[in-house]
Amino acid sequence: MLKTSFHSFHAEHNARFVDFAGWEMPIMYGSILEEHKQVRASGGLFDVSHMGRLKISGRHARRFLERALTRRISDMAVLTCRYALVCNEQGGVKDDVIVYRFDDHWLLVVNASNRSKIIEHFKAITGELLVKIEDQTESTAMVALQGPKVMEMVGKFSKEVPTLKKYAFCIKNLRDSENDHQSNGVHR
Repeated sequence: MLKTSFHSFHAEHNARFVDFAGWEMPIMYGSILEEHKQVRASGGLFDVSHMGRLKISGRHARRFLERALTRRISDMAVLTCRYALVCNEQGGVKDDVIVYRFDDHWLLVVNASNRSKIIEHFKAITGELLVKIEDQTESTAMVALQGPKVMEMVGKFSKEVPTLKKYAFCIKNLRDSENDHQSNGVHR
């Protein structure tokens, strides 16, 4: 079973784990009711590292994504993101995704249970296009901050993040005890 970068932290803090799409994920620490109240009243941090992260690059990356997604992405500004669907040839939904526009590549966040299926689908529809599809899921981590006071809390570390518009993101360098600088994307 796959484990996120935060697994040892979860275990040290007595998390209860469940199998989610092949990942051993924390479902709760103590009382699920107390955790729910905390997030609704203030905020909480969730390990969502099991979500698939696919880097799309190459000469025809934009054209490939225009083919693969239901939303136009050619008009996206750098450091913005957009909700889209990945459909099969008959129009049935394979997954819903968030696509992020970087300067030189794109990043798709896909549902954990669909990651392999989406990668295979993308390989099948690449055709003649020069595109690289890199699965970064197991080499990166992802967290979600949720709750009414989260932006206020994050504002203590970054003045830029609370001012982000919806479906925008920024790249921040945050310090931790193991790395001098860790590059982090922050999305609102």
